[in-house]
Amino acid sequence: MKYGLLGGVLAAIVLAGAGGCGPTYDPTGTSISMEMATKAARDRVYPATVRVDVRQTEFLSGEKRRLGGNGSGVIFDSDGHILTNFHVAGRAQEITCLLFNKERVKAKLVGGDPWTDLAVIQLDPAEVKEKGIVFKPALFGDSDTMEEGDVVMAIGSPFGLSRSISRGIISCHDRILGEAMELPGGLETGLFSTWLQTDAAINPGNSGGPLVNSSGHVIGINTRGGGNELGFAVPINVAKEVIRQILDKGKVTRSTIGVQFQPLQDLETFFTVGKAEGAIIASVEPEGPAARAGVQAQDVLLEYSGTKVSGRYAEELFELRRKISQTPVGAKVPLKVKRGAAVQSIEVTTEELTTVRSEEQNFTKWGVVGEDITDRLAKRENLPGTKGVYVTGVRQGESAEKAKMIKGDVIIRMDDQDINDSKDLKKWYDASIKDKKPLILLKVRRGMAVVPILLKVDY
Repeated sequence: MKYGLLGGVLAAIVLAGAGGCGPTYDPTGTSISMEMATKAARDRVYPATVRVDVRQTEFLSGEKRRLGGNGSGVIFDSDGHILTNFHVAGRAQEITCLLFNKERVKAKLVGGDPWTDLAVIQLDPAEVKEKGIVFKPALFGDSDTMEEGDVVMAIGSPFGLSRSISRGIISCHDRILGEAMELPGGLETGLFSTWLQTDAAINPGNSGGPLVNSSGHVIGINTRGGGNELGFAVPINVAKEVIRQILDKGKVTRSTIGVQFQPLQDLETFFTVGKAEGAIIASVEPEGPAARAGVQAQDVLLEYSGTKVSGRYAEELFELRRKISQTPVGAKVPLKVKRGAAVQSIEVTTEELTTVRSEEQNFTKWGVVGEDITDRLAKRENLPGTKGVYVTGVRQGESAEKAKMIKGDVIIRMDDQDINDSKDLKKWYDASIKDKKPLILLKVRRGMAVVPILLKVDY
């Protein structure tokens, strides 16, 4: 996509492979040129590779904007389902795909998963039938079999060009990138999947395209790349489960217990545990499952659901987070934690993991855009709870800006009504518009203070 750079550990990496030399060999020992192998693999996947053109609406500084961009995708079944990146199509209102035969076909979003940066879209069946298009879906391989040094090819539409191919090797087959990264729109990604690292050329527009092995099987979805021969793809085995859940129920469900961990390394003596014994609970989300069960920050988690925990290194914490996320929502899970010298047994009930962002609401007459406060947003912004409406944008020159409202304010009261969420605010907002109320008194939380905001509404 043409949406700029990601932050965090990939601050210099743009959202979006493959080199190699010498012969490969078949089981009989006959030498096959790398050129022939590349072309054979190309011909298996090219017909299934599409360019994905999207348009979507976003609020920037409170203003509603129509934005366009493009990425890539790969057809994976005879129903015209396409796997791509969430940052390509996950928030799109209009999607058009350019197929191998140069036909342009409209598509719709089936579902997306920002946590793995994957989305499934589907070509319009009526248009496909009308144009007599027959698909040749790509075949998925087994990403768990990939090893460092294996030759791979990245196929897609860099910079909006039609099909392009680059070649390289797998540089690391299970790269962990640590903390969550941020997608355009503020959604988090990268907490629950390892990455295939490649030295392939992955550029903006390659995002969502297939990473292909020398047998012509898709073993990853190109997701981010940049300079220094550093590119990353979501392993196709991760994508297989995401596809299954999206086609089954339209979304991917994960669990949380509402805690953050930190590695135990160099802190074993302080917590009087063994080097491979437990993981430190760095923080507990207010009002979350762990907090309600009595878990505290600086507890050491020794066991989760009867399995001993080892959290000495960041890589081990990744596996722990993934195990928690794969626990069924609503499950009662026994924990064993160490607090001081005592070991305690605690039962926690998992909840569904939410994203940072929720659907934005436009309060047009006020010049304000806001959203509900999720648990993760409350944690990120150090908010005391989830009640209220978080202001994501204030339009220049309109009532809210004139009244000194700013982005990051939390609307907690309107006149004499407490505001729990955007649904509450929308109800009282609509009533005030119907009555053409010229003055609206809002109370907003700004940091530790509560600030009155008097809106003068022009009808």
